[in-house]
Amino acid sequence: MKLVRGILAGGLLAALGVGLAACGPIGVPGTQLVEPEGGGLSGLNGHVQLTTQPGVAQGETRVRFSREPLPDDRPLPPGIVPVGDMIDVTFDSGDLSKARITIDYGDLPAGVRPEMLNVFAWSTELGGWLPLTATATDAVERAVSGDTVLFDGFVLGTWQVTPDVTGDTIRTGSGAALPVKPGTVATFWGYARAGATASLEQTLKHLTGPPQPFTCEPKAANVTVRNVSVPAGRVDACVVSGTGSQQVKVRNRFPFPMVLDLPADGSVRPVPTSEAGSLDGVRDTMLTYLDGSVAVGGGQVVTLELTPGRKDPVTLSGRLDWSVIALDSGLRHLDLLLPNSRALRDSTAEALLQAHREFGAAARNPLAAGQEGDPAVRSLLQATGLSGAGRSVADLFRFSACVLERGRTIAGSDQDVLAALKTAGPAVTLVTGECLREIYDRYQPVGARSYTAIMDTLKATTSMVRKAVPKADRVPGTGLVTVTIDPN
Repeated sequence: MKLVRGILAGGLLAALGVGLAACGPIGVPGTQLVEPEGGGLSGLNGHVQLTTQPGVAQGETRVRFSREPLPDDRPLPPGIVPVGDMIDVTFDSGDLSKARITIDYGDLPAGVRPEMLNVFAWSTELGGWLPLTATATDAVERAVSGDTVLFDGFVLGTWQVTPDVTGDTIRTGSGAALPVKPGTVATFWGYARAGATASLEQTLKHLTGPPQPFTCEPKAANVTVRNVSVPAGRVDACVVSGTGSQQVKVRNRFPFPMVLDLPADGSVRPVPTSEAGSLDGVRDTMLTYLDGSVAVGGGQVVTLELTPGRKDPVTLSGRLDWSVIALDSGLRHLDLLLPNSRALRDSTAEALLQAHREFGAAARNPLAAGQEGDPAVRSLLQATGLSGAGRSVADLFRFSACVLERGRTIAGSDQDVLAALKTAGPAVTLVTGECLREIYDRYQPVGARSYTAIMDTLKATTSMVRKAVPKADRVPGTGLVTVTIDPN
């Protein structure tokens, strides 16, 4: 059957070549015309097919296909195994808004199953490969198909699966290990959904866990720290003396994350840190720019930098806030499905934090709107060496601003949080999914079902949080915090 298709494809290409040659300057040898009414094109001796619907071609659209090894400057993330060469689709004229691409997979590497394959498309704006949706594997034709709005390059790939006695594990772009629940349907998107579920569980365990160890050595002399929380005794804070600087340590002993508002004068700012496989540094960079705050997960300790030599008291006001969970879970979803995005790297978060004092105020509003071309944003990106990652950085800020701004409209999302778990949780979950959708729709066909299935995993957020929060804490007025640092 593959041979028949190859013969037909070869005949089609030969006939097309004769026709194009007869057309003289109108046609370009090696190109194929996308008919306005839609149809199928085949190239590379039947190795690749492009199928279009009516109305997707913009102008007289002519395409050519080529094949080359995966370029060094376009590596797949470590969690994805490439299969075969990169297929390039070049437009000699016109453009396409959407198409369905089919690529033969031929002989597979050992351990790679056909049903786990997926087509990946390259996004220059994002600087990475994205898994296409609506994928289907044809075991008879030994081919994989997917819908795309991107046409720069394509490659087949699948999860880098690590099996052990407890089951399979996959990894995200940041390196987070995500266990796959036994019995999961063994397809690329089946594993992606299982990974999203595991990622959400990791988020909530990370943000609602037991108190971490808290040490304050060497404790700064001549500094008094007063902690007030409702109920009392839920927050620890101190100032640690270091070489040429001082650091403020704050521990949140609530079983729910909170935000600390940072002083507008810059006297206290976050220290860029992130655990392996987490996106804490990225999340706190978003909060610093957009909200002037930093997150402290339930049970977690955060370290802040205190400007030395201050004489006036410094006050940090805190509150329990759903936005931390919404941001964290959303960022982990992006980390799973937008692999290799430069915006989701610790180094990017650190560079942006270091530039915040000089560039943050001017760039805040255009970043929130996702306007990477704004002069203030361009200046920020140039100063941080991130000019080539402008689109992905802007996308990340746009998503985070969407969550923060829309989350404030939900009753109980930033006050009486624990008392409103049942009602506020589903609304916050819905907002997170809708804000993610705004980003995914930039790179995928609008309303792609595969992404919808992944975002459906967010629905489990509320029930998981309620299990982590004791009923005795679910009362109004819980969660307000004030930390005052007073130099003597």
